[in-house]
Amino acid sequence: MPAPRWMSQAASEEFSWSQTLGGTRGVIETSAPGLIFVIVYVATHALVPTLVAASAVAVIACIIRLIQRQSTQQAVSGFFGVAVGVILAAATGRGENYFAWGIVTNLAMAAAFALSVLARRSLVGFFYAMLTGLPTGWQRDPSLLRPLRRRCALLTWMWAGLFGLRVAVQAPLWAAGAVAALGIAKLALGLPLFALGAWATWWGLRDYSSSSVSSSEDGDATASRS
Repeated sequence: MPAPRWMSQAASEEFSWSQTLGGTRGVIETSAPGLIFVIVYVATHALVPTLVAASAVAVIACIIRLIQRQSTQQAVSGFFGVAVGVILAAATGRGENYFAWGIVTNLAMAAAFALSVLARRSLVGFFYAMLTGLPTGWQRDPSLLRPLRRRCALLTWMWAGLFGLRVAVQAPLWAAGAVAALGIAKLALGLPLFALGAWATWWGLRDYSSSSVSSSEDGDATASRS
């Protein structure tokens, strides 16, 4: 299983905003459906043309990728989120339900990240081990890499907080049926917050290169034997 995009640069010497966001094209593919949804809904206050417009943008992004024989992972992922939102909104006749799936997903992510720390199996630590070749059970050994474990736990709490912030802002807007405000909040707390979290993860772990991890492991192991 590959590390998620927000974690993929954690072991790199330099941080690339473009790689994190998937480049200009990735930003457009991720943001355009939600932006079009808000624009069309505000202009028409009609649910059907709004849903059609948002769906069309997501479908076009996938088709262009297929024609150009490029990876469709990001476009398909975006299309799935749009499709679920469209189905929920169409089935209930409520525009705010276009955003319900995203709110539920963020709530689940916040809970998963928080619970992983409480279980002493932080998700940041899990993915960092995948990137750097650390043994799978390194987080369960109290004699190894204490500073790195603490740093991974703090970063995992940070991600739980970011996901929780999205829920805290969007859930009240959803309950109030404030579709336009909900769409704007989703865009503002989407890619910008994601990119900031990815950068903070890289910054927090940049001192733990493969060599420094090995040195820390040797030092901790020696201390445990003395």
